[in-house]
Amino acid sequence: MIKLAIFDMDGTVFASHLDWLKIREELNIPPGGNILAEIYKDNRVDTKRLEILENYEKENTLKTEPINGISDFIIFLKRENINTGLLTNNNRENTYYLLDKFQLDFDLVVTRELKLWKPDPDALFYAMKKTGCTAGESISIGDSHYDIKASQRANVPYIFIIKNPRSISLQKENPNIILFADYIDLKNIIQEKGLL
Repeated sequence: MIKLAIFDMDGTVFASHLDWLKIREELNIPPGGNILAEIYKDNRVDTKRLEILENYEKENTLKTEPINGISDFIIFLKRENINTGLLTNNNRENTYYLLDKFQLDFDLVVTRELKLWKPDPDALFYAMKKTGCTAGESISIGDSHYDIKASQRANVPYIFIIKNPRSISLQKENPNIILFADYIDLKNIIQEKGLL
């Protein structure tokens, strides 16, 4: 029985229009490198690269829309007494702007300012501790390899990844992940698996 649903934000709760390859090139960060770890390297902030990243994120924030069915899905989870956590590598300003704009209410919100960045599992451990839930009582909902890695490292047994061209190839590498089309589909999958 699940007691905690842990969500990623960009590409999972809201559509993402971020071109990460282009952003990495402009920031001079090699493929596979952690953008935030590079920007905040050695306890210093590379303000120039942070500004570039935040400009891209702000642009995405102003034009994004929620993924189909997310509002009703959150209400459904709350009715089932399931805690909801939003863990994002995005900043607090963008995160709360979107949550307020689209009236989405999560029990716990973790933004990059806490420096608990995926793919490290620390943000998931933090969410579990704050809600009093174990990994076995949690599910993870994301869209990227960072979400998969963080969830696997935190021993979360059910990892749901939104279906897109990239995630189909990720599923081949990680056969235990479950793909879903939108939140109407995910609700049906959770009910069929008897996770409530």
